[in-house]
Amino acid sequence: MVKKRVLSPAPLLDTALLTAFVEENGLKLVHAQKIWKHISTQVQAQSTADISVRDIPHLPSHAYPLLEAKFAAFTTTVAEQHTSSDGTVKLLITLQDGHNIEAVIMKHSGRNTLCVSSQVGCQMGCTFCATGTMGIIADLCAGEILEQLAHAFRVAPIRNVVFMGMGEPLNNYDAVLAAIRAMTDVFGLAPKYITLSTVGVIHRIRQLKEDAPLVRLALSLHAPTQDLRVQIVPTAKAYPLDKLMLAIDDHLKDRDNRMVMMEYIMLKHVNVAIATA
Repeated sequence: MVKKRVLSPAPLLDTALLTAFVEENGLKLVHAQKIWKHISTQVQAQSTADISVRDIPHLPSHAYPLLEAKFAAFTTTVAEQHTSSDGTVKLLITLQDGHNIEAVIMKHSGRNTLCVSSQVGCQMGCTFCATGTMGIIADLCAGEILEQLAHAFRVAPIRNVVFMGMGEPLNNYDAVLAAIRAMTDVFGLAPKYITLSTVGVIHRIRQLKEDAPLVRLALSLHAPTQDLRVQIVPTAKAYPLDKLMLAIDDHLKDRDNRMVMMEYIMLKHVNVAIATA
């Protein structure tokens, strides 16, 4: 069980926290929506200016000190930014408690894709993955996931988001789902341009179909048989391949023109033989 983190100040982009706060303090949901719109507008205009609660217009006067005492527009900072020769931008983001995560902007003709992290570390232990060697350290809250998008918008326009950074998104389900909903409701991204990659947490795959039916799914497969997959993805013991494929079939049921992306990393002398083709 990952220890629950309490951030102080809390992220204004954490929609559940801010919604509860406005209700508890005699404010209205429309005030929260004005806050989110202001932050979204500022970062999508690629403004790098600090966003202060006091700069958010059209809030009741008594709301400002209440918000300033509990929230901040950003609880994370970009510690490093590196741009490669092909235009890819890597952001090293420091969390409030000192942990670091990565977000990556991949630039393509006509669109930019942001790869976001959902956890610090990961408990899945995939043998090819550097994050898997860390173990699980912390879950990100929804606001911290959304701040990755906000930081990225300050660098370049973002059309696509992929949950393929640090962590297993389906092991931080509630925060990831809240972030996905805010990506569409607050930042205006289309659900079909959001992809969630998983090693195969079966019950959450089934739940995702109900909670976010338009979000795309990618499966980190890496082997065609259960025995081989367990060697590469140890948690496959808990999620057998036959049951996982049934969940994928159910995910696609009654969905015309929908696909699940199959991810397969080729490991020399492990999963590249003719027998695994």
